[in-house]
Amino acid sequence: MEINDTTDNANINLPRVSMILLVFQQEEYVKEAISGALAQDYSNLQIIISDDASTDHSVDIIMSEIEGYKGPHCIKVNLNEANLGIGNHFKFIMDNLIEGEVIVAAAGDDISAPNRVSRLVEVWLANGKPEVIAHGLNEIDQYGNDLQTDRTQQYLWQRNLQELSSFERLNVYLDSPYPIPFVGAALAYSRELYLRFGTPYYAPDYEDHLMYFRSLLGGDLFYLQEPLIYYRRHPNNFGKKVSGKTPEIIKLVLGENNLRIPSSGFSQYRFHILACQQFEDYIKALRVGLLNLDLEQALKLIRRITREHDKILYKHAGWKGKYNLISTDFRLLIRYLPSRWKYGVQRAANINYLSKIRIVIFGAGAAGQLTLIKLPEQFEVIAFSDNDIDLHGKKVLGVEVIPPSKLVSGDYSFDCILVASTYYFPIKKQLRECFKIPLIKISRAPLALITTPSAIHSFRRNTKLIIFASAIIIAIVSLVNIL
Repeated sequence: MEINDTTDNANINLPRVSMILLVFQQEEYVKEAISGALAQDYSNLQIIISDDASTDHSVDIIMSEIEGYKGPHCIKVNLNEANLGIGNHFKFIMDNLIEGEVIVAAAGDDISAPNRVSRLVEVWLANGKPEVIAHGLNEIDQYGNDLQTDRTQQYLWQRNLQELSSFERLNVYLDSPYPIPFVGAALAYSRELYLRFGTPYYAPDYEDHLMYFRSLLGGDLFYLQEPLIYYRRHPNNFGKKVSGKTPEIIKLVLGENNLRIPSSGFSQYRFHILACQQFEDYIKALRVGLLNLDLEQALKLIRRITREHDKILYKHAGWKGKYNLISTDFRLLIRYLPSRWKYGVQRAANINYLSKIRIVIFGAGAAGQLTLIKLPEQFEVIAFSDNDIDLHGKKVLGVEVIPPSKLVSGDYSFDCILVASTYYFPIKKQLRECFKIPLIKISRAPLALITTPSAIHSFRRNTKLIIFASAIIIAIVSLVNIL
């Protein structure tokens, strides 16, 4: 359902803004949320009120509030026939209903100030149209009373991320991602940011994390301290909870694994799906040249995905999930076994439902081989490259060695050249000046990756392996004796 706007021609030069009101089971609060949206003093505004198949009276209230509306805004009402969940609901709106250059998000239980959109557009235009604009908030409880919780304290005391570079902000997020620096109710973002990365494959339920993370991948943000929304905190903030009932079992698929997750433990799966989508967006940013591969940042994200993958499979995938974990560990143990025994290796789950970062390792010597051995399986090493002509055409640890000239032949598609050598700067100069490789495609392997672990570390690791093997042998001998 759509109510056409009556925008004055004098205001058509103002940027078109789409204000989203996401509604689900919010009959107690949605009237105030709609009133706040309709009261906006910005002219060129599309208001999308979208209900995700509520079973309470939310839809009746929505229709009652907009009936006979004669104001200046274009009102579009969308009523989902089946519940999509937050992530897919947001994705549907962004892919099908949005008209504006700027998107201002709100939930069906929050109340926007009348000047929220106009202030955000003013700031957006005055600061070079940043991908994300965050603003302050006032918290209220379910009855509309003033409230101060962890969110209020966070906004008052957290470091001003606007003062940091995009690279530094990404580090801050990866080191301490929860809670997000700015909640979704106090965010606006450009439509271009969404289109640049495309429709999220995993549709995470945390759309504020999705858009904020995308802005960190080579984008920019602006923080306006002025509070422009009343952010409501109440027992049913994230979804309608039903007490006194047996938790619903949700059936899902994660790669090749079938999961049965109680609704009470569903948030762990949600965060895992979010991290998976962020990894896909990270790869997209590498491929379109938005950022340079920083191996330590990528490994932080991979380790989080691996950790959650293992936990979810162990808890919710039954015997098959446990078998997959054990078989993966065994396969990783025997791969390049002599080298792994000597050098060590990072734990890397076989997560076959993610894309891989395609890299060329420059340097086929000891440092390059260590890099290959230590990299998680989310990196696909398509070739070694080396200046040593005696190595060209040969294979090292099963990987082809190619001359640097072939990097520009078009035969090898890679996201990054990872220089695994202490001669990083001469190699970088060679790649840039001789072969015109963009600097953003050249990265440096950290020293910890291209060097062997200390003797103490090796001794401790090997001792653990010996103890583990001894325990297995003792258990088998004991079992034989009992039988």
